[in-house]
Amino acid sequence: MDIDLQLRDLERQARERSGGRPVPLRDWVALAEAWRIAEALREARGNRAAAARSLGIGRRTLYTKMERLGVTPVWMVRRS
Repeated sequence: MDIDLQLRDLERQARERSGGRPVPLRDWVALAEAWRIAEALREARGNRAAAARSLGIGRRTLYTKMERLGVTPVWMVRRS
């Protein structure tokens, strides 16, 4: 899939959540960062240490960013 298309989809979803208003730059950066972290986790098959290495950040930094951005690994999601 084209990366540009994926980012446009993210922006569209963000605008829908904000009632159609433009997305502030700070929110857009957080959204793009969360998307890239999720992609790195997918590529690393959930291995957070490998994902952190591919992103060029430390594992602790990755954990902090995941918590701040609300990125939850699927193995931690409880099913009802």
